[in-house]
Amino acid sequence: MSTPFRLQEPVRTPWRLRALTLAVSIAACGVGCAPKQATMATLPCADEVHANPSAARAKFAEQAAKSPDDIAPQLCIAYAAIAQHRYSEAVEAATRALAIEKGNALALRMRAFARYRLGAFNAAIEDAERSLRSATDGEAYEIIGKCHLRQGDARAAIEDFRVWANLSGLVEARCWMGAAQWTAGDRAGGLKTWEAAELAAPKDPEPFIWKAGFLFRAGDRGAALEAAQRAVALEPASPQTLGTLARVQSWSGDASGAEATVKRLAVTDKIAAEKLQQSLQSQPTTEVETSGG
Repeated sequence: MSTPFRLQEPVRTPWRLRALTLAVSIAACGVGCAPKQATMATLPCADEVHANPSAARAKFAEQAAKSPDDIAPQLCIAYAAIAQHRYSEAVEAATRALAIEKGNALALRMRAFARYRLGAFNAAIEDAERSLRSATDGEAYEIIGKCHLRQGDARAAIEDFRVWANLSGLVEARCWMGAAQWTAGDRAGGLKTWEAAELAAPKDPEPFIWKAGFLFRAGDRGAALEAAQRAVALEPASPQTLGTLARVQSWSGDASGAEATVKRLAVTDKIAAEKLQQSLQSQPTTEVETSGG
């Protein structure tokens, strides 16, 4: 399925999966108290994975060999593999975790996410749905919705993302819902959803980034440029917002404007600027970037 450039996982650092926090209950809780929540980001190994996923993965592989009945090292190996985009290895580690603790919701969601990124959409949906037997969590619906969207079932994805948005309150959930509405042919509905996201989080550039991509794809270059500029106004030094503006400028034929935007990014992030420049050079100006995210 051909998709506008904004249909991708928004990542602000190499390791962070912004849209995937995978909350699950992991501890018994007394009457009247809220259950503790476990997420990939709150795993005991999270800081190590963030600092050096390769070293962390090697360390926890050694621990797993010494303690084959301990689920914790397997979860950390899966997390490190996801951080390195080694999704097949993440699936293997999560599967080992499930062999230790059948039905562990965190392991199921980690495997679902990895399978989604590998394109095994039906298997990913199955894992995410299994995780819902333990806890009703928005991120399971996030994964299911993204799988449905990649399978071409935008209308099913709309409802998945609607549940995700209602459960999580995340602006990103609304942005994906708007994308699904637009893809299903309801452009007015998509724009309305993005505008609601703008009102809900007036300092977040995310809705404008989504709008820029879809509007450009629809041929409304002026509106796309305006959306990209508003995103930059909210986060002037962000590689994400400046990258969006540079792409819209480049695709619109404004090579000098795109070059100036890349130079602006280089002031604060030379590596991101170099990657953006390479992206612009390899991307035909008449095509919109697509991604498997």
